[in-house]
Amino acid sequence: MGVFPYFPVLTVSQNFMEEEKIWNLIAKKLSCEASQEELQDLETLLHGHPDLHYPMQAIIDLWNTNPNQNKEDASKAFDKHLERIRLQGISYEKVQAGEDQFKAISSRFRKNKRKSFFAWSGAALLVLAGIYTLPKFSGPSPAQTESPAKSQSEITTRNGSKTNLHLPDGTQVWLNAGSKLTYDVNFGTTLREVVLTGEAFFDVVHNSDKPFIIHTAKMDIRVLGTRFNVRSYPNDKTSEASLIRGSIEVSLRDRPDEKIILKPNEKIVVANDEVAQHRPTPVTRQAPKTEPMVSITRPTYEANTGAIIETSWVEGRLAFQDEEFSDLARKMERWYGITIKFEQPALERLRFTGSFQKETAEQAFNALKQTSPATPFDYKIVDNQITIYE
Repeated sequence: MGVFPYFPVLTVSQNFMEEEKIWNLIAKKLSCEASQEELQDLETLLHGHPDLHYPMQAIIDLWNTNPNQNKEDASKAFDKHLERIRLQGISYEKVQAGEDQFKAISSRFRKNKRKSFFAWSGAALLVLAGIYTLPKFSGPSPAQTESPAKSQSEITTRNGSKTNLHLPDGTQVWLNAGSKLTYDVNFGTTLREVVLTGEAFFDVVHNSDKPFIIHTAKMDIRVLGTRFNVRSYPNDKTSEASLIRGSIEVSLRDRPDEKIILKPNEKIVVANDEVAQHRPTPVTRQAPKTEPMVSITRPTYEANTGAIIETSWVEGRLAFQDEEFSDLARKMERWYGITIKFEQPALERLRFTGSFQKETAEQAFNALKQTSPATPFDYKIVDNQITIYE
């Protein structure tokens, strides 16, 4: 089980009835008993409870997994979670009451599909992790360093999982694997600001009075209403923003006074290398021979389909073009929820073009293996780790 997100305790006391209805509708959805009207009702309710997206996704994942594989992990995670609750001063009786409530709701699940006790304990654990713990991110956003700390809402996706949500202003967000989106509980009242770690596609509702601002580790993005993709993973070589429609204003963290305006069908790429950040390299719209700290280029289009590679993940496709194996491996780790290790550094420099959609990790590596005859490689899978070797 992964690291659990932290949400405000007030959720239970203020919205108990609505949350209970949400879980009942999720139960009906998974057991294929929900009507179209109920599915629409569920989507509407989730708009007002974005903090439930992560536990909901976790339950869906558990629903689709083999319960025998989760038995030991769920038991250990539950014990660890109870210890964390004890250290935070939350009574076990309150937790037990919440677990009993979830078990009553999950009886609808069990009517149509068998699950072990530990699998459902794991699902209950994830719900309780979302309801009974305290805010992990309690400090101000980068643009509010002088303001007092406020309660935050946090949406997190682990590797191998994605989610889609609506922010309180109606903005739609697709959150890619291994990502985190944080925003103030008063989002939309005076400001529309979020903090992103990872990757997300935004369809921002237009509001000229309240600009939408995204803070990442390397850049801040200001928009009024548009569609664009932002990728800012800590371990990647670069961070980038790809504009599909409208316009966005980008300011770099180490050059806050410099504003870069992106036009439709443009992409800004910022080097994550700490040394590169301090080079006096100008922003360029040309393709230089050496990679600068910041460059503005075009999104990458697939040769066969014409689809934009930067946003293909939103449609459930992992697409890549002339990509170095080391970079592709990081994407595959997040996509499949695995870890990848190279035994020979030379293999990391192999380059690949292609896409995966419904392929398993093993099928994907078999395909890569077949398309690399000049420098053959092999791989082995042990548990959740893939080792690549010559």
